[in-house]
Order: sequence, then structure tokens, then C-alpha cells
Amino acid sequence: MHSRFMKTIGPRFLLLLWLTGQAITAQAALYSTSWTGTQAIPDNDGSGLAYHFSVSEAASSITDVAVTLDVSGGYNGDIYAYLSHGDGFAVLLNRVGRTSTSEYGYSTLGFLVTLTGSATADIHNYQALSPTYNENGQLIGTWAADGRDVNPTAAFDTTPRTATLDSFNGLSASGDWTLYFRDASPSGISTLEGWSVDITAVPEPVNVGLTIFAVAGIVVGGGRAWRARCRRL
Repeated sequence: MHSRFMKTIGPRFLLLLWLTGQAITAQAALYSTSWTGTQAIPDNDGSGLAYHFSVSEAASSITDVAVTLDVSGGYNGDIYAYLSHGDGFAVLLNRVGRTSTSEYGYSTLGFLVTLTGSATADIHNYQALSPTYNENGQLIGTWAADGRDVNPTAAFDTTPRTATLDSFNGLSASGDWTLYFRDASPSGISTLEGWSVDITAVPEPVNVGLTIFAVAGIVVGGGRAWRARCRRL
């Protein structure tokens, strides 16, 4: 009887494993928001530019956030930018290249970059990291966010990186988000040409657990029905 029971339950157990995997992977989602246009970042103006967007998806837990920036011209060492959502806060740029001996930072012309939590190359120090530029003089490639959560007048290469994109991991993706840009020093006007924010999120553990519990009920219920049938024989 044990052999016959395993022959019946075995396929159901494999079904449980397969459906559990589907419950975890199929519900993983990517939420993308983008903007394209031509908008000057006000020179040496604390009001800056702020973009707001919302994600409406219940019970999702962030595993990664990637931000792509397209900024042309100007003076890269002037620019400060951040992304915020709930308790998460990431400083994307904070006057790149600025050190205790270099007040103005890097003078290169613009960014066409993607910032991710998985990258290791600190964008604040990009000129020391074999950077690549396109034909327009923009820095290109994938970089780690600046992360220096201090006033732009106090951002140096040695400032601790306490506000990276990892700060969003584990938070719900749902709710309001803000992307902000500021030019923090006079002369050299940078132009924002576009941006995108890609948020990867998976189901909350409680929902995965409920799915597994429900599927397990199918398997157990099937086993009980089989045993009851055997007793009637």
C-alpha cells in the first residue's frame, strides 16, 4: 500500500513544488516610469526640479531599483539628485568629483547613466575609474549611486555613503515616489533630457506562504481521499 500511496502522492508533491515556484516567480514584477523632454535645471537654484509618480500594487516587496539619467551639457560637479519613497531615500548624485581640495568637482558635460544597487563603481569618483563618454561628452555606463546624504556644500569623496539605492529594498513598491534634481553652484546650465525608474518587486512573504498553504491543501486533501478510498475496498 505504501508503494501505491507514494505513486499517487509523488506526482502531487511534484505539482506542489512546481506551483510554489510559479507562485514566487510568476508574480515578480517590474514597475517602470519614465519621462523624456527638454528641461533646463535652474542654475544655482535650490528649488530645482521635482518629478512625482505613484505605483499602485499591493503586497509587493522591492528587491532592486535602477535609475537611468539623461542630462546634457552644463557642469557635472554642480548637480545634486535624489530619489525618495516612504522610508527609502537615495542620493543619486552629489556634486561628483568634489573633494576637500577640489571645490567644484568634475567639469565634464552630462550623464547618460544607469544607477543600480548592484553596481560597485561609485559615480562620485568616476574620473578615477576609467570612465567612458559618448560623442556628446556625457558619462555613460552603469554605476553605483553617490549615496552621500549631506548638503551639496559638504559633499566630498570621503563622505560616508549612507543613502544608496539599497535603502528601498524590502519596502512596499506601492505609493508615491519623488525624483529631484538641483544645480548647486553658479555657471554652467545642465539640461535634463529624460529619466526612468525601474522597480523590481516580489510578493510579500505572507502571500507566498498563503499560496504554498493552499497548494499543500490540494496535495494533503488528495492523499486523504486516496486513503479513504482504500479503507472502503
